[in-house]
Amino acid sequence: MIPRPLPDQPDFQAFRTVFQYCFIIIVVPVASFFGAKSIVFDGVLGLARVQSSVYSAIVTVVVLHIVLGFYIHRAFLSDTLQKPTKQD
Repeated sequence: MIPRPLPDQPDFQAFRTVFQYCFIIIVVPVASFFGAKSIVFDGVLGLARVQSSVYSAIVTVVVLHIVLGFYIHRAFLSDTLQKPTKQD
């Protein structure tokens, strides 16, 4: 039987963070596409089918870049926090 890793282990924390961001990177853009298309562009604005799809795709690309920016920021932030400082 393989022992389960404890939540305070750095490998488990890194895996959990990457898994969460992978889930967010997949789900949030898809939800933003269909939400923007059905609620905003089809429902409120009443645009044509092709126009609402194009605008929803633009919203999706912007949302994806924002989520990726958060992931990159988190990666750089955790990298700088884990570096040991030199003590003289």
